[in-house]
Amino acid sequence: MGYRSDVSIIFYARGNSNDAGRNTILKLWFDENYPIAVAKGEWCATIRHKDDGIIVDYEDVKWYESYDHVKHVGEALHKFSDTFKCEDDDGPFAWEMARIGEDDSDIEIDRSDYCDHLLYVSRSIRVDMEGVD
Repeated sequence: MGYRSDVSIIFYARGNSNDAGRNTILKLWFDENYPIAVAKGEWCATIRHKDDGIIVDYEDVKWYESYDHVKHVGEALHKFSDTFKCEDDDGPFAWEMARIGEDDSDIEIDRSDYCDHLLYVSRSIRVDMEGVD
C-alpha cells in the first residue's frame, strides 16, 4: 500500500477577497492551469470553489516528489507565483499548501511569499465511544 499523506492546497485573493473581479480571474486561472486531469484521476482530489478562493484536498495519497502528479502540482504552483507575482508585497493572489504524512512528525508546509497565512495544521485525537460498554 505504501506511505500515504493528506494534502491541502488553497489559492486565494489577498486582502479584500470580496473583490468579484479578482475572484473571477483566480477561478479562470485555476480552470486553465491546474492539472485537473491529475486532480480528478486516480488521486481523487476534492476541489471546492469558494467565494474567496479555491481549496484542493487530496486524502490518503502517495505524495512523492518523483511522482508525475506531484510534479504537475508543483509546476502549477510555480506558474501561479510567476503569473501573479506572488513574491511582491502588493501581489493580488497567494497560495498555501500543507501535507501531513503518516508519521507524527511528518508535516510539510509551503506557501507563496506574502501570503495571508490562512492554512494551518492541527493534529488532534478523537475518541468515539458511543455504544461501547
